[in-house]
Amino acid sequence: MNIVVASTALFVSFSALLISVQEVRILRMQQKATMYPYLTLGKTYNSRGFGIVLKNSGNGLARINSYQIFNDSIYFKDWEQVLKTLAPEAKNINFDVISTNGNIRNKMITPNEEVNIIFLQWTDETRRLERTMHSLQLRICYSSLLDEHWELRKETPITIDTRCTAESTKEFGT
Repeated sequence: MNIVVASTALFVSFSALLISVQEVRILRMQQKATMYPYLTLGKTYNSRGFGIVLKNSGNGLARINSYQIFNDSIYFKDWEQVLKTLAPEAKNINFDVISTNGNIRNKMITPNEEVNIIFLQWTDETRRLERTMHSLQLRICYSSLLDEHWELRKETPITIDTRCTAESTKEFGT
């Protein structure tokens, strides 16, 4: 009889342990879901001008680890270099018509926050520039507070195993 009681107690204890482990796993998944950033890149057009926007559509903070803007094999350092490459004839595109958040590396992007990567007011020169902006490529690496990592190149982020390291020769804003 004692063996039956002991076996039952052991079975109940083991079952309780399994249930506890499963509950912890479910709680961890819920925690991840409530802290999941989801960055997207998009273009914006309105009557004032056009630009590139980064938005956190997720429900967690996103920390930008690496931020690159490039065209073919050229990695740009700043918007002045971009403008000289894409619109070398432009003389009146300056910070009177440009709005930017500058270097966003190490910035925390909150849920539903939109960051203007760049916004240019409409002028004859910016209209010509807009036609060449499609050749620009952006690469943004970011992580969550739970140390999960993503790389964003086009519209959809891709999960990566480790945090991107910022290469000073390729980083925008260095």
